Amino acid sequence: MNRLVLLLALALTFVAAPAVADVLLRPNVVVDEDVLKLGDLFDNVGAKADTAVARSPAPGRRVTVDADWLQRVANSNGIGWHPRNVFEQAVIERSGVTINHDQIEAELLNALAAQGVSSGNGLIELANRSAQIIVPVGVALQIGIRDLNYDSHYKRFTATVEVPANAANATRLRVSGRLLQTVDVPVLARPIGRGEVVSARDLVWAKTREDSLRHDILTDADQIIGMSPRQTLRGGQMISSSDLQKPIAVARGALVTMVLKSGAMSLSAQGRAVEQGSIGDVIRVTNTHSNLTVEGKVEAPNIVSVTLNGGGSLAN
Repeated sequence: MNRLVLLLALALTFVAAPAVADVLLRPNVVVDEDVLKLGDLFDNVGAKADTAVARSPAPGRRVTVDADWLQRVANSNGIGWHPRNVFEQAVIERSGVTINHDQIEAELLNALAAQGVSSGNGLIELANRSAQIIVPVGVALQIGIRDLNYDSHYKRFTATVEVPANAANATRLRVSGRLLQTVDVPVLARPIGRGEVVSARDLVWAKTREDSLRHDILTDADQIIGMSPRQTLRGGQMISSSDLQKPIAVARGALVTMVLKSGAMSLSAQGRAVEQGSIGDVIRVTNTHSNLTVEGKVEAPNIVSVTLNGGGSLAN
């Protein structure tokens, strides 16, 4: 009887005892803070979760720790974890906020203007085109520019960029580059085919480095509007003077009306264009009745005026 009671008591004690969960490694860890904690690396470590074990990587960086390092951390903190094999590891990544290249350039332009440097349509070109700053999550994102030096002859500068601005613990980046002048250039908003006429709504403006602009690129929209491409031009393309021509008003081989005016007298006849022409061009046309060829000025689509010298062919 006593033995039965003892066995029953042991059984009840076993049932009532809380189960202890296994300590589990977290193979991929993302942290926001400067300090890496035990609970970031392992699950089920109870009150020891907030124990600091190492410094976190720099914002935006990651490190990989191996089984040996993890075992030492577990042993020194008295948790029952053992690697399953020598290849077990954890990847620790520090999250951060990126201050990108464009944001840095914008602040540099403002800083140069504050020093009296006329930037106008200026464009910043950094020596390091991939320059960026990654700061910890939660810090103020105000960008500061300090130690700015500008050489007006060579239009080059050096500066220190810091985030947050004027903070003792700011993340800093030394940069250098140059200030380039730009010009606004009209470009096509869509592809334009040969024979189409460019209108104002077909153009948008793009900022382009002045030193890289070819001499034949048109920068005045009035030189483009009303003109026609010699061949299909793609959207976003800058337009050169050789890309355009006046719209063809008379196509080669087209039937045209030949007109002769002399005072109040006006004669007309049908002709066929020997060559194409735009309004204002002088082209050759052949009278379809007399088969004589004369020169005439294109006045409108398929309308050609001839002079008195060529009037005889009109009369014939």
